[in-house]
Amino acid sequence: QVKALTYNLQWWSLYDQRSGNDGSATSLIRAAAPDVMGLQECEDVTRVMIEGGLHADYTAVQGPHSLAIVFKRAEWEMAGEGHSVVAVDMEEQFFSSRSVMWVRLVHKESKKTIFFVNHHGPLRVNSGGRHGGPATAENIVRSIHCNAMPGEGVIMVGTFNAQVGSQTIRELEGYLPRASTGVAQDGVDHFFSQLQMLGEENLGNGGSDHDALAATFVA
Repeated sequence: QVKALTYNLQWWSLYDQRSGNDGSATSLIRAAAPDVMGLQECEDVTRVMIEGGLHADYTAVQGPHSLAIVFKRAEWEMAGEGHSVVAVDMEEQFFSSRSVMWVRLVHKESKKTIFFVNHHGPLRVNSGGRHGGPATAENIVRSIHCNAMPGEGVIMVGTFNAQVGSQTIRELEGYLPRASTGVAQDGVDHFFSQLQMLGEENLGNGGSDHDALAATFVA
């Protein structure tokens, strides 16, 4: 089994304005004890790790565009990592380009591998960004297809800035089943995986404007 977590930290508010809010987000993460997590709006994952006392048990990888992946190093080791730009925000709500980042994790005991993908999608919500939902989904799928190995379990998480029924999500569902969706921001946080999901949990927002979401899969 592998317990995955996705969490948008709303960095500008939770960390820049409220200085971490007395560790409200990291306390939530520590209590959940996931195997692997994808963080969005995470400008300094080292700060998050130290604040929550997570550095003793977890390894962190800082990605582009405030993405980060963190995994439990006693049970998993990283066999590869990468990232690629997949979208650009619309001009009228522009913050940045948008990426996917990924790591390949090998379970130390079973030797099974997980291809874990983290994404923060483009604005406006449901637009798919400057080039539209189908193009953004195609770029995401291409990144997975070009880097995942045959037979590897894929788990993709993130704040997609796209709700169920949007072009982006419909296109992605044609490639990888959508396993779970949150409720914050009208449902823009998702899990996708071809693995069987055993359970899902909404852990609360921990001071962010998004909820931390956990899902457990058969690895």
